[in-house]
Amino acid sequence: MNKKITDKIDLVIEDILNIQESIDFDTSDTSEYDLDSIITTLMELKGQLLCEEVESEKINLDEI
Repeated sequence: MNKKITDKIDLVIEDILNIQESIDFDTSDTSEYDLDSIITTLMELKGQLLCEEVESEKINLDEI
């Protein structure tokens, strides 16, 4: 299950990077809502999933 989720996270990250390239997105904004922050959050989530030995049913996004 975690493998499926991490694969989906990789696809979302790839899509976000493609969007940034295709629209020449300004990544200098440091708000928590910019695309770079989203990528960082997704990578942290992926890292957390990869470190889990036992799969959990839910991941609390507030802890990330």
